[in-house]
Amino acid sequence: MSTFIRAAESRDIEPICNLLHTKMNSRFSAERWSGLMSYPWMLDKPDYGQVVESEGEILGYVGLIYSDRMIGNSVDGFRKERFASMSSWYLDKSLRGRGLGKGLLLATMENSAQTFTIFTNSSKPIGIVKALGYQVLDDERYHWHKSGADSSGIVLTKDVDAISLRATDIQRQLLDDMCSMPVVPIWLEADGRQALLIFSVKSKGENVLWFDLLHTSDPELFTDCAQQLANCLLPDATAVLATDSRLVKLPPEDTIRERLPVARHYLSNTVCPHEIDFLYSELQLLDLKLD
Repeated sequence: MSTFIRAAESRDIEPICNLLHTKMNSRFSAERWSGLMSYPWMLDKPDYGQVVESEGEILGYVGLIYSDRMIGNSVDGFRKERFASMSSWYLDKSLRGRGLGKGLLLATMENSAQTFTIFTNSSKPIGIVKALGYQVLDDERYHWHKSGADSSGIVLTKDVDAISLRATDIQRQLLDDMCSMPVVPIWLEADGRQALLIFSVKSKGENVLWFDLLHTSDPELFTDCAQQLANCLLPDATAVLATDSRLVKLPPEDTIRERLPVARHYLSNTVCPHEIDFLYSELQLLDLKLD
């Protein structure tokens, strides 16, 4: 039997989507799965991840979602970094136990100049990716709930066109890249400072609305205004404003902190955890909840 691992190409998109739909998660249509390969922010994609081909049939896959990001700040300057966010690791049961699953992951890691991220809410791949050198990106998050405290010290802008007028060139590029994605951008102003915030807004559990922070251009400002933001954004006392710990400065001691169900992981020689947000990933392309 001829079985081998290779880079996924455009001709593989249909069989990959059929594999993921029929074998990995049938609740997602093949069309929904195709979002992993059709993201708009990079026209010349290096590949679509890696596949296992066996006798001419695609029986394994791991996706890579590429992006070129400007990382840094106005004080220290910016630099371009390439990210590759992993998605949808699957191998047909008939091929398991032969090292092909590990081989798929190893094949994605060949370019050490890239920063790799894993935002899965499944614990299944964590053991093997840690064995391959991935490190914990984050394992805690903070919560805020609506309270009776005053929120008059902040100004929020939700209109994307108005936000774009206030944004920097780098922020406008980010807004353009995310314009068709299921995210909510908000412009925050307080005490003469300003920040671009981007949220995922989803109902979780027993119909509880969560505002999960995906990106902030100013972690310190977000932290300082988090309770006021919760008071302004959350519709009721059960709703939650949440963020992973790496995206904020240390909040007050009485802030709710909890362990993540599954830690986030990354692999990089050039990028620090606080520089890694949740954008340009399967979370947007598959419209997933952040758990």
